[in-house]
Amino acid sequence: MDRRTYLVSAGIGTSSLLAGCLSDGPTDDESDGDDETDPDSAESEPEIEPGPEQVIETYLEAAQAEDPDAMAAVVHSASPLQGILTGPGWEFESSSDADLDALETEVVTADGTVADVRDLEGAAFWFEDADLEAEIDDEEIVLVRAELDGAAADDSGVYALVTEDDEWKIFWVESEDDTPDDLEEAFESEIIDTDDDVVERIEWDVDAVDVPEGSDIETGSYARVHLTDSPGREADLIRIESTIADSTFEFYGESKDEPSTSWAGTWANVQLDPDGDQIVVTAVRGDAETVVHREHYEPSD
Repeated sequence: MDRRTYLVSAGIGTSSLLAGCLSDGPTDDESDGDDETDPDSAESEPEIEPGPEQVIETYLEAAQAEDPDAMAAVVHSASPLQGILTGPGWEFESSSDADLDALETEVVTADGTVADVRDLEGAAFWFEDADLEAEIDDEEIVLVRAELDGAAADDSGVYALVTEDDEWKIFWVESEDDTPDDLEEAFESEIIDTDDDVVERIEWDVDAVDVPEGSDIETGSYARVHLTDSPGREADLIRIESTIADSTFEFYGESKDEPSTSWAGTWANVQLDPDGDQIVVTAVRGDAETVVHREHYEPSD
């Protein structure tokens, strides 16, 4: 079974950096017979390294072009985003065709610290304190908020940029909280797969990974969706998503040309919004998408 996880850009949740700015080059350059440079000739303009705002813009341009290699080129070597963008188990897909001419950036923390990075959503899951201290404590750190002017809330995010070899690189991206004020209003009617055609059961509030005993790392709230051992339908892919936390996992069939049930008996974790969420499981066959299960998560349950 071809089991792939998507890293999907959330409009402003992606990055890439230019290697440098090109100079105009020498003009009216003349040489004598010894090929010595005329001291009065025009000199090349010095290259200027891109600032944090330019790095973010370039990162987003690469994301729209669905070029993870170009994105990785501007990501810090110690960032887990490197493995996500270049690892064989991930496939990048841009979800945004936003007009980057409307991009606005604002420095929210000019002289950042390791603690500021650690406070960003999701950072504690990836880094032990010692890791961050060893990797970036001696570097410059800045936090920049980026958004599209007049766009929806999910088209914004906070970027942590850290210098590496005196160049700004993206280290982490935090999507801003766009949880609806009224979760019940955001929910759709439940659809329960009572026949277990696709979904067998859902476990709530599970840990995504096993953490060392005594660790203070919080892995967040997750739902573990178990797919049935005895499918009642075939599909090209099964999509599992949480609509509030916006976490997605997809199971593909053995062949892109023929629907199958090769996903049977598998399971996947998707992140939950701790204030409440909605799990939706969709079976895709050709151009048809069918919601086979929709269930609400309420922390008080």
